[in-house]
Amino acid sequence: MSFRGIRYFIGEAFRSLILNRIMAVASILTVASCILIVSVFVCLAENIDFFLRQIEGSIGITAFIEDDIDAEAIGEIHESLLRIDHVQSVLFRSHTDAFETVLATYEDPSILEGISPSDFPRSFNIAISDLRYHDEVVIQLEALMDMGIDRIRQDQNIARMVVTLSNMVRWISWVLILILAGVSIIIITNTIRITVNARQGEINIMKYVGATDWFIRWPFLIEGILIGVIGSLIPVAAVWIGYSHVITMVQEGMPIIEFIEFRSAHEIFVLLFPFALFLGALIGAVGSGTSIRKHLHV
Repeated sequence: MSFRGIRYFIGEAFRSLILNRIMAVASILTVASCILIVSVFVCLAENIDFFLRQIEGSIGITAFIEDDIDAEAIGEIHESLLRIDHVQSVLFRSHTDAFETVLATYEDPSILEGISPSDFPRSFNIAISDLRYHDEVVIQLEALMDMGIDRIRQDQNIARMVVTLSNMVRWISWVLILILAGVSIIIITNTIRITVNARQGEINIMKYVGATDWFIRWPFLIEGILIGVIGSLIPVAAVWIGYSHVITMVQEGMPIIEFIEFRSAHEIFVLLFPFALFLGALIGAVGSGTSIRKHLHV
């Protein structure tokens, strides 16, 4: 396709939008409404997934060290822990570190009078790269017990529950997004079909003078893509403007979740903008292509 042909098709698409502006506006608003619903659900799903990831990050494994292990043996244990698959970081906590951590949880330090730091065991706090590998890391840790590890503390049930919830949210998110996208395509197809039906005479004249099916189809496809892209920008702008205000209102209205961290408006926008743009263009192209098929007898 030549540059001259592309310019002609784009020009025809814009001319059609202007001449059929009432139906074009109706189609744009239809796309915007559908994508707004999808966008709101994407925001909800992203924040739920983000919250679960915060919980994942707080669930670690602690390996307590036997009292008679010297510094050299502790160094060897540290190196062995770092070599375990899926272990992201290993932090050593001395007697003093453990004592100060417990001390910080009490408002009255006198509660721990008579208790020395040596009463608290030394340990390694182990962070893993993905909570799905929790059980696998624990098994490899248990194989190192004879090196001087006294016991292992891990929240196996909580880890499994969080992994299950996280997977469930991701699957439900994709299923619902696909369903909403499918509904959007059906709605926009029917809306654009009205526009195509109104221009059936124009299509017949073009076929009568010998225009190919693709020559007729391209302006409609470009028009549909433009409608989809314009329609996707409206909900993205609405989410960009309103997201932070909604989060603030929710936190102020429900103090119980005041300390829960949400995704920032910038993070949501960076994710949502290309997704909505692609979805809008896809809905517009499929809607236009499907609507014009019967008029071209394809």
